[in-house]
Amino acid sequence: MATRQSELQRVLGLLAGELPDPDWVALVDDDGLIVSCVPPDPPISADQISAMAAASQIMAERILGELEGGPMRYASVAGSKRQHLTVVVKKDHLLSIGLGPDVAAQATFAPLGRWIPELLRVLKARFTR
Repeated sequence: MATRQSELQRVLGLLAGELPDPDWVALVDDDGLIVSCVPPDPPISADQISAMAAASQIMAERILGELEGGPMRYASVAGSKRQHLTVVVKKDHLLSIGLGPDVAAQATFAPLGRWIPELLRVLKARFTR
């Protein structure tokens, strides 16, 4: 029998399989906790992933507010060794995606468009033991 966690792992794994070599794909809730992550042991700590997703969201919302840019959809921060993409799944859930430095954020849009609806379905579903 499927559990919420097994279904989240399945969907995040399928999403990760379509992304260009992600370091991690993590679902983070509005309390700053990782709900699910692929791989289960990412190259940086879960605390770092969730903290940077929250920081990225705060920064993006502040900038968008100043620019009258509307609600945040995603934010990308790129460095010479890695980049972090934060994507709003719904009001209380974000996706944190670690990518290589040369991956265009736009390369993630088609897979995100395919798998976010399934992720939302799993988040809404009722699971029993």
